[in-house]
Amino acid sequence: MNKPKKRRLLLPREEIAWFPELDASICNGCGDCEEFCKPGVFALGEPEGVKRARMTVANPYNCVVQCTRCEPVCPSGAISLPLKKDFDQFVEYVD
Repeated sequence: MNKPKKRRLLLPREEIAWFPELDASICNGCGDCEEFCKPGVFALGEPEGVKRARMTVANPYNCVVQCTRCEPVCPSGAISLPLKKDFDQFVEYVD
């Protein structure tokens, strides 16, 4: 059985602009993204008056480069990510 290759970043993480964007106008504040994301990218923001608090991208550089697993978890479709292919030059696969 083949083991999956490990990924290594070719630049420091802080120099790679890979992280989710969250559209607060359609976020319902459910927290599914926060619960799902193990690196802790998302957090609940402050409530705005009588409106329910929305999620925020609190720790963008905790996001794993080229990970897209949070996008389909969002029931309102508020999460978007860059195209993976645009970040291929930042990732190397090693044994």
